[in-house]
Amino acid sequence: MKSMMKILSRYVLSAAGVALILLIINFAVLAAWLVQADKIEQKDYSISQIADGLTKSDGVFTLSESARETIEKRFRWAMLLDDDGSVIWSKNLPGDVPLKFTVSDVAGFTRWYLNDYPVYVWRHPDGLFVLGRARGSVWKHDIDMPQKVMDNTLVWIPAVLILNVVTAVLLALLFGLGLFRSLKPLAKGIEDMAEKRPVELSTRGLLGDLAAGINKTSAQLTKQEAALNKRDNARTTWIAGVSHDIRTPLSLVMGYASQLEDDSELPPAKREQAGIIRRQSERIKVLVSDLNLASKLEYDMQPLRRNSVGLAALLRGVVADFLNSGLDHRYAMDVTIGKEAQNAAVTGDEELLRRAVANLIANSIRHNPKGCAIKAALEKGLGNCFLTVSDNGAGFPQEILENLNHPEGSAGLQNHGLGLTIVRQIIRAHGGTTEFHNLPAGGCTVVLCLPVSVADVSGQKNR
Repeated sequence: MKSMMKILSRYVLSAAGVALILLIINFAVLAAWLVQADKIEQKDYSISQIADGLTKSDGVFTLSESARETIEKRFRWAMLLDDDGSVIWSKNLPGDVPLKFTVSDVAGFTRWYLNDYPVYVWRHPDGLFVLGRARGSVWKHDIDMPQKVMDNTLVWIPAVLILNVVTAVLLALLFGLGLFRSLKPLAKGIEDMAEKRPVELSTRGLLGDLAAGINKTSAQLTKQEAALNKRDNARTTWIAGVSHDIRTPLSLVMGYASQLEDDSELPPAKREQAGIIRRQSERIKVLVSDLNLASKLEYDMQPLRRNSVGLAALLRGVVADFLNSGLDHRYAMDVTIGKEAQNAAVTGDEELLRRAVANLIANSIRHNPKGCAIKAALEKGLGNCFLTVSDNGAGFPQEILENLNHPEGSAGLQNHGLGLTIVRQIIRAHGGTTEFHNLPAGGCTVVLCLPVSVADVSGQKNR
């Protein structure tokens, strides 16, 4: 709704601004036109100058050359009336112009037209000088304005401008409200689509085509969402079913393989083969469990048993489990915990967080069969804990590293897939982030960033 109000306010302000700019431009153009017209009038000719060009000597009227040229270029004809109204001199006088005028005739044409000829008059020493133009060449109109109005011009002009601006704003507001009413259901429909709710808008009105497009898009999205949910549910159900169904036969295989491995009557080679079967069965069991967990985490179906978890104790416990499980001497492990991180705690599922750290250490062991040095570190920053697992082994292939930092799913990670996918999903479920990097000197490092619990933050502030 706030975005709709922004659209309306910008629409109204833009319309008002455009109206104001147009008013200013129109007034400027009008003023420039009036000034230019006045300059042209004054520059090209002056009635008084033309009248002064007509002189009388020894009873004969003589017209100067400049006055004659001006009459021929700018006007059509001229005449001079004496005090009795008789024409005593003329130049190109039309045939339908009389040679004798009464006082009322003169009063009728002095400011307007004479037989539809636009005329201009000027007082001459010998009478009344009259200049005439061609018919239809000039529009003349009388404007009378009370002096009081002219005195208030400086008040009226700003008032008119303000009135125009207010009118423009009101009209823009009126049109904007109409646009707002048309866009409001469309905006609501788009919000419903974002929330995955079905949309059915009215297709009548100015924006009917757009509403029909939104309806069609909503129907397609609803259909796709239903298909995706059906597929995801089928996948999750299938994985859960396989995990459940495979558990019993796999336990039997592991049990019999363990018995054969411990049977002293079997030759050593057979017992070794039975041991291989047991270890591979255990690996299958772990993979099936990982697949089931990854599926549940992906679709937020894995319940999180949230408690306050001390990361320092968790990290030490995971490393101790690896050391106590008979870790090959080719692998060296080191744990570093910062002073500020000794009591760092996060709110989360302790078992899943242990699983994430164990997967990282197991990944370093699995992909460095010739051995490597593994370092686990815990540091505390402002509101976050940084748990780092690094090694000096082979590192990540570049294409794998790109997929790890910009995941589009577990596809493309090859044998790094499920373990690191689960790490990402666990940390994401706890509101954290993961970063994967190769080290310049060789090896790789993985940084898990987790937000510290509110209790831990409060305790840090009180210390």
